[in-house]
Amino acid sequence: MTDSGVNTLEYSAGAVSKGFWFQEFKKYNTLLNEGLEDGEIKKMQEEENILLAPSADYGKKMINEVSKRTKALPTKISTMFIDLPVSDQKILNLLGIMMTDRLFFEYMYEVYREKIITGNLQFDNSDTRVFLKNKSEQSTKVANFTSQTKKRLAGAYGTYLKEANLIVEVEGSVEIRRPILDIDLENRMKDKDLAPYLRAFLGE
Repeated sequence: MTDSGVNTLEYSAGAVSKGFWFQEFKKYNTLLNEGLEDGEIKKMQEEENILLAPSADYGKKMINEVSKRTKALPTKISTMFIDLPVSDQKILNLLGIMMTDRLFFEYMYEVYREKIITGNLQFDNSDTRVFLKNKSEQSTKVANFTSQTKKRLAGAYGTYLKEANLIVEVEGSVEIRRPILDIDLENRMKDKDLAPYLRAFLGE
């Protein structure tokens, strides 16, 4: 499919326990832009609960995850964050998820992208179930996910797309929406390392 670095990652069902966490991602990146270091922001979370987490452990989980997503982004992309409109900031958060979660990246490339290419924009959980069934035939790791885990993964993926405004409700049904990216962001994603992700977003 691609030579993207995400292909070196193991398949994971981690999405079932991670939210889209856009506000947390935005808070972390805003503080980075103000000159704080990763360690300082994590200490602020520990001492001041800047993410308004319901517990210390959950706060640590969130701050570690948004830090991981941000670090996965090339600097030339992450440094744009603060100047982008909210719609593109959400895309950067989703890109961070794709770059740290191989299974979700492949879902975006093989399901979301394919729907844009074919023009079949109807979104249905059955598409996700078929995707996970196919992955189960290709990977023993995915095959060993419980049916409950696969169901929760389908829910998590749908939530990610909804939160990123990539699926919308239209007259009682749910449809895929192709994002309109900031032109500078789109241009910066055209290099070799990011091109597979851009193709996933744009259906190319």
